Order: sequence, then C-alpha cells, then structure tokens
Amino acid sequence: MGFFNRSKTFKIRNIEFYSEGSYYYSKGLKSSIEKEIKIAKTTLSLDELKPILQYLVEFIQDEKPDIKSGEKITCFSWCILFHEASDFFEILEVIPEQQGFGEGLNRTLHILNQQLSVCTRVKTEPDFPDFDQIITVDPLIKTGLQANLFRWIGDYPDSGWVAMTDRFNEETMSFEQMTVGQFMTLSPEIVQFMALPSGFKVIWQGNNAQIAFDRQLLEN
Repeated sequence: MGFFNRSKTFKIRNIEFYSEGSYYYSKGLKSSIEKEIKIAKTTLSLDELKPILQYLVEFIQDEKPDIKSGEKITCFSWCILFHEASDFFEILEVIPEQQGFGEGLNRTLHILNQQLSVCTRVKTEPDFPDFDQIITVDPLIKTGLQANLFRWIGDYPDSGWVAMTDRFNEETMSFEQMTVGQFMTLSPEIVQFMALPSGFKVIWQGNNAQIAFDRQLLEN
C-alpha cells in the first residue's frame, strides 16, 4: 500500500481515500459502483479505518456487486449499509439500540478489534460469520442467562454456532434459531468470540469465559 500525507490520505490498491470536512471520501470507486463512498469521521482516523476500507475495496473490486441505495452487506460480522447521498454512497452501520442505521463505523471497528484480539490470544485465524447467518440457541438465553458457545461445522446459512445455558434440558426444551446479528445484539458479551472458527467452544465459569478447542466439534 502506498501512503501519501499519511495523516490525511492513503491508497488501497488503486483507490485513494482522503479527508475533507466531517467525512472521509474515496476516489476511484465510481467506475465500479457508479458513485464514490463517504464515511462520517466521528472519532476515527483513516489509519484506524484501514481494515474496513480494505474490506470494502476488495469486496467492490473482486465481487463486482451491483450496489443500490439501501444495499446491506456484512462487513466482517457486523452489518453496514450503502445510503445514497447525492453523488456518493454514505456508509452507515447498524445501531440496534436506535433500531436502524447511523453514521460512522465505530461499532463495526470495535467489534472487529474485539474478535481479532480473541483470535490472536488463542492463536487461530478468524472465521467471521455473516450478520444474517443462523445460530442455534437455547431459548433461556432470552432471559439473560449466560450462553456457553460451541462452533460446529455448518453449511451456509448455518454459522455452525450453538449457544446454550447450563439449565437447558434436551428432554423438555427445544432449540430455536436466530441470526448472528440478533444474537450479538441480545448478548453483547459474546460478540468478541463470534469469529472463533469451527472446533472452538466458550464455557463460562462465573464471569470468566474459558476458550478451548474440541476436536469432537469437527467430527460430529
């Protein structure tokens, strides 16, 4: 990657990103999606946004999507939206407590950094689930009980994740399904673990989460 005036401008592949006013802008994406993109700065620097910008450039150039206003995509494991704003697509992120989308990418970046930190700690490569993939859950999770996590090998749209409390009874209770995004919103304490790949489990002991690899999750 070539950097020019590092604090205000840099390039990803052949796409330049620069700062102007309250936004960061792209220069070079119009040929791919008919508009440039802009992102509200909020509290983030261009350097901090680098992994998300890299993701967007690679997605647009490699996947060649037909982007329309209101288009939603998963960015790592969070949901962002292309909102048409005059000659630009403004990139917004889902903010569940506001029941919609808002400016900036603070939440997306915070979740990414949490998940990368956990994967680095256990020395494994992340496997980010899509925001709309399915997770199998114990219904007692809706009451606020802690959820132990197990990631099996799943076929899309199944993320492979199963979440269950210590009180789940297989004889009297049935699992339910929700999306990864719904589960992360319901149980924010588990967001950091969601990029762990198949074979990993997270077991709560009081307020401490123990992460372990279980080969049986790959074999059954």
